[in-house]
Formats: sequence, C-alpha cells, structure tokens
Amino acid sequence: MFRFDSGIFRSDALLAPDVFHAFSTREGGVSTLPHTAKMNVAPDRGDDGKTVRENIRILLSLASGEEQPDEVLSRVVCGHQIHSATVRTVGRENGGEGIFRDPPLLADGYVTTEPGVYPLVRVADCVPVLLLARRADGSPVIGAVHAGWRGTAAGIAAEAVRVMRAAGALPDSFAAAIGPSIHSCCYEVGEDFLARVTELRGEDFSVRHITRRGGRLYADLQGMNRELLENAGVPASRIDVSENCTACRPDLFHSHRATGGKRGAMGAVIGIREK
Repeated sequence: MFRFDSGIFRSDALLAPDVFHAFSTREGGVSTLPHTAKMNVAPDRGDDGKTVRENIRILLSLASGEEQPDEVLSRVVCGHQIHSATVRTVGRENGGEGIFRDPPLLADGYVTTEPGVYPLVRVADCVPVLLLARRADGSPVIGAVHAGWRGTAAGIAAEAVRVMRAAGALPDSFAAAIGPSIHSCCYEVGEDFLARVTELRGEDFSVRHITRRGGRLYADLQGMNRELLENAGVPASRIDVSENCTACRPDLFHSHRATGGKRGAMGAVIGIREK
C-alpha cells in the first residue's frame, strides 16, 4: 500500500529500518513558477539550478525523516534519462553525478549496495520503480528505475533485477514499488506503440496490456512493469502498485500529457542509511 504524508508517497513494500525512500509530488518544494511549483527536481524546466538542488535536498530530508544538509547532494546519483534499458551499478565515487557534473554513462536505472549513495530518477508520467533486496548477510541491495514506454518494453525493470542479483541480491528477497504514473485511463497510444511493444515482447504481452476503447488504443504501463518484475522472480505479493494516475491529478503531480509538456518533474529516490 502507498501512503501519502508531508508531500511524498511511500510504499509499505519497501519499509525497512536500514533503507529509506520516497516518491515526490508537486508539494513541499521551493519552486515558484506556475508550471513547476512547488516541487520540481529536474533542470531545464525553468527553475534555476539552486532551486532544483534545494528541492532535491528537501526531498532527501522528507524521505529520510531527517533534515539533510546541502552536502547530501554529493551523495545523489542521477542524470539525463534516455528511455533505455540501461542500468548502472553505482557507488560513492558516483555521488553528485547529475547534480554537479555529468555522468560518464547515460542510463535509466541505478543499483547500489553502498550506504549513503542515493539513486534518483525523474518522472512526469513515466513509471518510477524502486526496488529492495537482501544479500546473504542481510545487507540491502537497492535500485531506482525510470521506465518510460520504451524502457518498459525493452525490459528495464527485469534488467534492474538482474543487475541487483549480480550484486549479490538473493532471488527470494526482492520487493518493488511502482510509483505514481500515467494509467491506462489516460495513456492513449498509437499503432506504432502497439507494433513496437509486440515486436519486443510478443503479441500475448501486447494483448494483455494494450486495449482498444472507442477505436483508440490505451496502454497499461503499470501492468507491463508488474509482469516483467514477476517474470524476473519478484513475488507478486511483494510488488506494490500506486493507484494514482499522474494525468488525472495535475494538481498533485507533474504530468507531461496533462500539461502539453509545460511542467516540472517528480523524483523517486531510495537510499541505504549510514550506521
């Protein structure tokens, strides 16, 4: 179940004493432009860099439940997203990428086993997926994924599971939260979308997740990512899916579709607490 408090959503599936996470909304930040107010975590949307960085600092404070200093920004790992299925393993040496310097490799997902490293992905209708698993010694492995339709169809959620398992995550230890994003009620797509998803994932997959209503096609990105996670070995009972459609609630969420592209972006962040 997703719970809303102080401008962020959290998922029961990921609650653990040694890990924190959050899915942001439009609330709680310092942006003042009409289309980015109040919480925008993305550059190139009209806010200056100082405002974006302060929003990210606030988001980390809300996620962790502790007031975070400016220095926390040097622990965040993010970057320009390219709608791929590329997932990077990151550590302390990558802290500050996407905040103070460009990352050496563009990606749409991040995995880490290191405390004090905070992967963040940005969304405004696309699907944010946060993951938690455990190694044999009980220590966490975490992941953050930006799953646009191209990344979804290419299997980025399953790729994140694979990378986490390569980092030592036990197969039966996974949990995942699929955050607020555009739902099939609003996500109208074209025939090219149907053709591409069918090419990549097969006709049966397309039939399950792309439907026709009134002569138009609508896609269920949440269902796609849930199925990909289940097929990768994440138990269905440990996959939490937000019921919130970003396009239905542009007052609460940034939505590319609902605003014609004039919007900010939300962040989904996860981190292992330092002892």
